[in-house]
Amino acid sequence: MSIKNHIKLLLATALLSVGIQTHAVEVPVTTTSSSTVVADTPQHTNLTTDQYISMSATDLAKLVREKKVTIEELIDLAFKVNEIENPRTNALITTRKELALKEASEMVDNGQPFFGVPIVMKGLGHSIVGGSNSNGLDFNKHITTKFNGRIAKSLQDLGFVIIGQSNYPQLGLKNVTDSTLYGPTGSPWNPNFQAGGSSGGSGAAVASGVVPVASGSDAGGSIRIPASWNGLVGLKPSRGIISGNAKTGQVVNFPLAKNMEDTTALFENLLTTDINPTPANLTGIKVGYTTTSPVGTPVSDDAKQAVMNAVNFLNSKGFITEEITVPVDGVKLMHGYYEMATASGSLANFLAQQTLKRSLHIEDVDPVTWALYQASGFVHKEDLEKVNAYNDEVKETMEALYKDYPLILTPTTASTAPGLTESLLTPEYAEQIKHIDELKTKDERMKVVYDQWLNSLAYTPFTQLANLTGQPAISLPTYVSKDNLPLGIQFNAATNQDRLLLEIGKLFEENNQFKQLHTKKDVVVPETSDTMTSSTESTTETDSSSSLSSESETSQTNDTISQSENESTQETTSVTDTIPSESSSDSIIQTTNKESSISTTSTSETTDATVSSSQQESSSTSSSSTLITEDDNILVAPASETTDSTEISSSKQSSQSANSETSETSSQTDTKSQKTVSKNKKINKNNQELNSLSHLPKTGEVIQKYLPFIGILIIGLAAILVYMKKKKH
Repeated sequence: MSIKNHIKLLLATALLSVGIQTHAVEVPVTTTSSSTVVADTPQHTNLTTDQYISMSATDLAKLVREKKVTIEELIDLAFKVNEIENPRTNALITTRKELALKEASEMVDNGQPFFGVPIVMKGLGHSIVGGSNSNGLDFNKHITTKFNGRIAKSLQDLGFVIIGQSNYPQLGLKNVTDSTLYGPTGSPWNPNFQAGGSSGGSGAAVASGVVPVASGSDAGGSIRIPASWNGLVGLKPSRGIISGNAKTGQVVNFPLAKNMEDTTALFENLLTTDINPTPANLTGIKVGYTTTSPVGTPVSDDAKQAVMNAVNFLNSKGFITEEITVPVDGVKLMHGYYEMATASGSLANFLAQQTLKRSLHIEDVDPVTWALYQASGFVHKEDLEKVNAYNDEVKETMEALYKDYPLILTPTTASTAPGLTESLLTPEYAEQIKHIDELKTKDERMKVVYDQWLNSLAYTPFTQLANLTGQPAISLPTYVSKDNLPLGIQFNAATNQDRLLLEIGKLFEENNQFKQLHTKKDVVVPETSDTMTSSTESTTETDSSSSLSSESETSQTNDTISQSENESTQETTSVTDTIPSESSSDSIIQTTNKESSISTTSTSETTDATVSSSQQESSSTSSSSTLITEDDNILVAPASETTDSTEISSSKQSSQSANSETSETSSQTDTKSQKTVSKNKKINKNNQELNSLSHLPKTGEVIQKYLPFIGILIIGLAAILVYMKKKKH
């Protein structure tokens, strides 16, 4: 070949190499059908409903953060479980799936401890936008809330996604959830028995597995009683140390949970002030215990056995246990408790005047609410000052006792739960309440209030003390009766010794003393390198024939009655929580009872907000009643929009059938999942080997990277050849 032809060939090659477009050659990766390997992404897993139900909030947040599940998937699972469980328990009164999904899509992971975890808010006092705000009053069933209250906001700040509202008794005045508006709530252990109150819906929602955590409020046991009767952990923190809780009054807000890890994380993240540190060593601590009712009512053998089991366990762990007598007049304490509770009756009358434009009638409300209203006109500011003074004396007495016995152990409840339809108001006292307005003196009317509540109080006489002193207490799920009904034990401690209670809870849990409805099931993540869309089949969800009026959003509880004109901006704490058992209140509400000059502090849990008292004539010295509510502002004007919400109906037969079908389906699915996981492990091994090849430099990439330089080199050589040819000639 001539030099001229050599030069032409070199130039052509150079031009081709500079302008050539090459394509990277991929190493093929073999996968199974319906499986795709995506590089550098986390492993995804399909949670079964059984796994979801058994997992804690901390577990679920970890899966979301690791991108093994999505928030939307958790919301779907929560609603699938709710479709099965709610017709059995009637735990939820409204749901908000579309809003929850919308909020989930807008969430940003900023390290929130419970990022993406579904939660239910108590329907009373824990206001949510679009939520029902009825306080359980039939004449206010149309009222909704236009904003999130401070309790809801504080939990959203921790990463929770609100999916609905839970059931409660009217104004939160009872230790059972027997709402005249929404119906009763049964325990998931046996729906024919009560879930407790007033946070009964929250307790049932957590125990059944709809959500791992649900908000509660406690003015007399309203967190701890549902914890006892649903097999949960129920912490009542010290007064005024948790976000959203007032520095005064007896109501505290705190979620119910399944385990100590969630309870401790919630406590530490909601804590707003310095308290005593976690004790370095529990060994040798003296524990005083008693099974004697503070009001002289009977205590069941189950409750006594639950305490003695705990005593034996503590002894085995090196604690010193002694049976003690608590030096407090429990009867006097409860008389004062009920005087404060009369403010809930005043609140009911105030709300009737706002909505009905008239005073309360007996047919408007539950008999207990009517009795409190009729007694409220006889309770004055001076009466409440005496009650508060006695409560302060009791607090000092207990603080002295805690120096000798840092922990005091009792049953949480004096027996297992009463029947779902069992009335705790006897016919005799129901008749007396009908004629209470004919009684002429305060003592006569207050006697009816106390006596009619005694039958109910007999179930839960141990819980009110901590609310009236402001000291912490915790219910632990350590006992199940022969009838397979749970019953909790309660530890009380000195003010700001909450971490001591958390440590004792951990001790019981870590030593397998907890007895709960669902045990934790491990999540098996497909072991494919990168994200293999798992061929593991997700749990089949049965179509429950029960109609879960789920996406209902007839939200709830009024959002806080503001304290008289002079205190309208002050945050207060709720209205009635469970009187004989648990009347908790979350915000101090001051309303003026136009018919009576009284100043009452209610033990109720009504709401998140403070009802503006601009329409009332109030002043601290004039006729005003101080009501304890939960949050920000009670909205008394009806809201026109309800936001895709529907009230939940409870149909037990269909739900039980659905539950049975689901059980079978879940079992079949678990078998399929195990086989698929085994198959995926083999696939994974092959894919790991193949995928490692994909990280080697690819032929096309090498050529594409260096070919232009080769071309330039060839052009240079061609130029040299031309130059040498010319020089030769």
